[in-house]
Amino acid sequence: MLTWNMSHSPISSQRPLPFAPRPFEAEVLGGWIGRIASRYRMSVPAFATACELDLQMPDGCEWLLMRKLKPQMVVRLAALTRISVERIHDIPVAPPWEGPRPYFFYCARCVFLNPLDVAAPIWRREWLDQNMSACPTHGDEFQTLRASRVLACKNLDMLLVLVSRNEHDLRYGVIPPRASRIH
Repeated sequence: MLTWNMSHSPISSQRPLPFAPRPFEAEVLGGWIGRIASRYRMSVPAFATACELDLQMPDGCEWLLMRKLKPQMVVRLAALTRISVERIHDIPVAPPWEGPRPYFFYCARCVFLNPLDVAAPIWRREWLDQNMSACPTHGDEFQTLRASRVLACKNLDMLLVLVSRNEHDLRYGVIPPRASRIH
């Protein structure tokens, strides 16, 4: 993993980021921050450190499940991304989950196709909701990934690689479709 020296990094603690993707309506806060970190080829924890952001992730692995940020961190993130504080407050966070999280869900048809920008895959809030079992758009049953594998991903690009591998394995019979529940 690369370590960034702030004096030589494209990320400066004094100026806005050179490029910050805009959040999408259906996107979860952790997914958006994961996309930003991916843009700079950094893990979410490394991005947070480089930008002096306290994302309240004790182990750094649960970036996708990020909850509401402290007000001063929202102001900091707004300055870095040139997005209003109000808009950042409006980004949905992961819904609460009861008990240990054994799996993460996703819609195989939605994951790589963001209708608002086909070049920007996102992680949708409904995929983090334990009460949902099928895509509200397509009606397809969600695919699942083991939580340990998802939490090992350091940013959204790495998570999308994991999903792509899972879809490849399902498509080409490496794992049967029903067994994807325990992949």
